[in-house]
Amino acid sequence: MVIMAGRWLIIDGYSLLHRHPQLAHLLGSNLSLARQRLLREMEELAGTIAERLTLVFDGRQAGGPDNEFGSQLVEVHFSPSNMTADTVIERFVTESDNPDAITVITSDRDERVTVSAAGAHTMSCTDFLEDCAARRKSSAKRRIRQKPPEGPTLADFFPED
Repeated sequence: MVIMAGRWLIIDGYSLLHRHPQLAHLLGSNLSLARQRLLREMEELAGTIAERLTLVFDGRQAGGPDNEFGSQLVEVHFSPSNMTADTVIERFVTESDNPDAITVITSDRDERVTVSAAGAHTMSCTDFLEDCAARRKSSAKRRIRQKPPEGPTLADFFPED
């Protein structure tokens, strides 16, 4: 499944971090850095993979959006102490007027079944990471194939011998 732009993408943050080949090793040593790097990676893709992108993590007293991340492109939510990230994700889906426009990224099978039953689409973290890698590769190829700028180039000022 390929993510389509125009959708609300809700990502189970820790589920994705545990499967992320470049970030999983940080979970034991620097959790904050792992979350920050994931957020920055999602910011790079935000406009191309979804109209709205939300990362949900387990565990903050206050819950709700977390402004310490300071992202204009990605919403970050920590579940309050009395619920899990899965519960927050399920609430987003069930309270939505259009759950069919939501895709939930998680590798938790029970969570995928629950949000699917509520009308959302789902994708495993592994499939999502593969999709993101393919998007980056395609984007890099497009940049390489772009037409060079018109006008003089540096080579014009240094004649061949």
